[in-house]
Amino acid sequence: MAKIIEISYYNAFILTGGETVGDWHIEESRIRGDYNGVSTDYGARAYTTDSEYGVRRRSNAMIYSGVYNSKTKTNKTNEFSISESITRAADIAYGKIQHLHAEDSNLNIFQEHKVSRALIDKDAIYTAEGIGLTTTGQVVIGQIVPYAGKFGISDNPESFAYYGTRKYFVDRARGTVMRLSQDGLEPISRYGMKDFFRDNLEKTTIDTTSGSGEVGRVYGMYDDRHGEYVISMQHSSLTGGKKSGTESADTTSNNGFLTLGFSEVSNGWVSFYSYKPTFGLSLLNQYYTFSSGNLHQHYVGAKYNNFYSTTYSDPSYVTLIMNDGASEVKAFTTINYEGTAGWSMDRAEAENVSREGYTYNSQKEEAYKIPKKGVTILDTRGIAIDVGFKLKESKYYADIRQKLPYASSNYNSTFNTNTFNTTLGIKGYHAEIDMLYHEPTGNGKKVELFAVSNEIKI
Repeated sequence: MAKIIEISYYNAFILTGGETVGDWHIEESRIRGDYNGVSTDYGARAYTTDSEYGVRRRSNAMIYSGVYNSKTKTNKTNEFSISESITRAADIAYGKIQHLHAEDSNLNIFQEHKVSRALIDKDAIYTAEGIGLTTTGQVVIGQIVPYAGKFGISDNPESFAYYGTRKYFVDRARGTVMRLSQDGLEPISRYGMKDFFRDNLEKTTIDTTSGSGEVGRVYGMYDDRHGEYVISMQHSSLTGGKKSGTESADTTSNNGFLTLGFSEVSNGWVSFYSYKPTFGLSLLNQYYTFSSGNLHQHYVGAKYNNFYSTTYSDPSYVTLIMNDGASEVKAFTTINYEGTAGWSMDRAEAENVSREGYTYNSQKEEAYKIPKKGVTILDTRGIAIDVGFKLKESKYYADIRQKLPYASSNYNSTFNTNTFNTTLGIKGYHAEIDMLYHEPTGNGKKVELFAVSNEIKI
């Protein structure tokens, strides 16, 4: 019976060497095995040695691979041919590339000290007059063109967030919060918060003084629900706006983070928040943040001041600057507000400009706190006096009564009935007023404050 031998290779035949030697597979060199047919050979081969082969880290450069086409099942993403121009480098003088953001046909490049853009899948050539013309070609990343202004993302790529054509990020090295839009780069921290960010962003660096090596973080996210860029600065040296209902408005607590939001509608920083996120995003008009590895959805449920399943018992408050007629010395005599019942005036101060012997900033005139509507006290005669806000024509109002700075006992109580007949109001160029809402039980109910105004006497 004939022996059947399986040939494991194409275009080959077998030489049998016997039981001890085995079989040999011989490759046919002639195409299709034709007699005197065209033969194949190795052809020209280049044998070179790359003496500099190895890992090389270029923090200012980008490299791209071959293409991936799902229709033709072509996958060359693992190919990085050194024979092709597949790298593009930014100016190393501006530091490392920290973040890349693709936007339509442009690539935004965020370095530590510069923000640039480059065309994708096309390049730009320039005429003799300097006019740019776009041309397509095999180039993947075109010419890198920097935006005007020496701002970068420092080493905080986690601060980047975007919505539409607007991109937001933090430049910690310069103490600014930036917005990149079709108008170019703009520091949005200058809208009333320039000094605040300059002082607090520098605290989020690596802690080298205590030896703990703590690394600060500046997380950025966009809240599509309220149209806000939310930034959370986190470091143990930061003090937040935590406030007690019995303490003054400038009392802070060392809670290690500051979270606040920038609104495009008002073009300003609108509020501080009590939650400490590690990342956040918007999806289908819903806002989500991460905390301790858990995902939380905001704006759900009936409780307010409730973050990460915890209802905060700390009060909500608004600090207002009354500055009508900025150059006029005036007395602030009354205060009124529109909104939910239950708000109180926790603090009212104005720089003293009338008492002789004091300079402009040496002393401030203070007012008594005004509690919520319905609060009464007993005077020296035992008669109940309403000292809270009063409701009239859907507006809550009260008189501002000045504390006497030379009577220290007045500072130890909310009201002193012996001074009720003193001059009304506090005097100065401008007044700072804190409106506070505090529920000790922390029930998280909804309260609103629409407007706050006052009467002045020049």
